[in-house]
Amino acid sequence: MEFLFQSIEYNKSSFVEESLPAVPKHSGIYRIFDLRGKLIVCDKSSNLHNRLERFYGPRSELLRDLDLREITGHMEFIRTDSTFETLYLLYLERRRLFPKTYRKMRTFRLFPLRKINRRQRFPRIYSSRQIKRGVDYFGPFVTRGQFSRLKTALEHAFKLRPCPYNIRGNDPRPDCMYFQMRTCSRPCNNDIDRRSYLEDADQSIAFIRGGDEEIERSLLLQMSSLSTDMKFEEAEVLRRRLDRIQRARQEAKDTFFSIWDFNYLVVLPSDSVSRCRIAFVREGSIVAFQQYDVESLKDLLDPDVHLFFDSPTPGISREYQYDEFCLVCNFIVDPLQTVELIPVRNPENLAEAVITRIQQKRRKRKNSVPAI
Repeated sequence: MEFLFQSIEYNKSSFVEESLPAVPKHSGIYRIFDLRGKLIVCDKSSNLHNRLERFYGPRSELLRDLDLREITGHMEFIRTDSTFETLYLLYLERRRLFPKTYRKMRTFRLFPLRKINRRQRFPRIYSSRQIKRGVDYFGPFVTRGQFSRLKTALEHAFKLRPCPYNIRGNDPRPDCMYFQMRTCSRPCNNDIDRRSYLEDADQSIAFIRGGDEEIERSLLLQMSSLSTDMKFEEAEVLRRRLDRIQRARQEAKDTFFSIWDFNYLVVLPSDSVSRCRIAFVREGSIVAFQQYDVESLKDLLDPDVHLFFDSPTPGISREYQYDEFCLVCNFIVDPLQTVELIPVRNPENLAEAVITRIQQKRRKRKNSVPAI
């Protein structure tokens, strides 16, 4: 789907009477250019008509906006039909116009990610605000306390090292507080080999994503096998580990998304109830934006779903992937009724799920209309 700006030439003497009525009283983004064609304003508004009327209509002493009437050459705008679409288009436009400073102009919240780099010999967990291929990222973390609780729970339950050293093994660090307190598995002292440490890291990843039942099932099977073989001491070690994991879940009750599995359809309203717009989110990136007629949605959506989710990963920019992930997460953390996020798990049933959501919205809209 292509988004095109509509252009309006500015004439101070006739703009309010002749040109302004053509501007919709609707949400959108707008750009204002000076007499030399240089951009002077790029912003969004919930009512484009009222915003331009405030800029170019009768002035008031109480109005503190810049007076643009003498320097404006022309202006452009795009009407949008949802908050998601407005934020996304404004983000794209500012990213294009101001590639070095656009993040300072963001209009949505950024969230820190939890990073586990399995390419390290003995991975540790820490915060990150950028994304690289081959590293596991989890989020979004809404509060600092939420972040700290999970970090502490992982270190206690799985003994992952919190130290910042580049651990290769056979390099003990007796000056390290974690080494002395034995709060980590001490890979620097060869107390654990890399294979066992990576198994702990994999279990911690499953814990972050809410796979507690799978972890407990695996540990119980191992404990049963060891008990059958009369290895009661080793079974007791696993039982204590299971207790630590259960206590950790009581401390850190939240689960988080892996960015590599963050695949969604974002169903948005359009300019008519007979149409809808859908943003395709793959691995946190918004890879496409399409508009469909609701009647033909089932026939048209399935091929696009396979194109965007089953084909090889498109050229996703790692530089922008974090920004777009955070933009989508804003609508998960603070849901809006106009924005429906449908997780992509079974591509075969997605079209039916989208149609069901649209029908539910229509019924709610009809039921909310007061009787006369």
